[in-house]
Amino acid sequence: MDLRLPDLLPMYLAGQPHLSSNQLAVHNKYSGQLLCRVSMADPESVGRAIEEAVGAAESMRRLPAYRRQQSLRRCADRFEERADELAALLCAEVGKPIRDARVEVERLVDTFRSAAEESVRIGGQVLPMDVHPRGAGYRGMW
Repeated sequence: MDLRLPDLLPMYLAGQPHLSSNQLAVHNKYSGQLLCRVSMADPESVGRAIEEAVGAAESMRRLPAYRRQQSLRRCADRFEERADELAALLCAEVGKPIRDARVEVERLVDTFRSAAEESVRIGGQVLPMDVHPRGAGYRGMW
């Protein structure tokens, strides 16, 4: 896959893209080629992110379970749609073999699908994690 990335990728703050002068160069681990630069948070943007999260806590608490489930399913669907692209990015940026990168993307999709299912059932303190084969024998606690 030919990875074509913008020269500078934004960070996201309160759902909006922000470019910053604080940047990290991301290189292809195999060729050393510059893939792109990514905007990084500074202390001010971290503080703003915390304020935004605190401000959103009440509306998130009131969000109906079915809406949480819809949002999480949409994330899983989009990750699955872009699985090849995400795996290729992991290969280039992190140096993972493609087989391992694909497994990582599958785990990402599984995690969001599991979260979507649990978002309408959650209520106890122990969650079964065996909704996927890789979770057999595991439980989550919160």
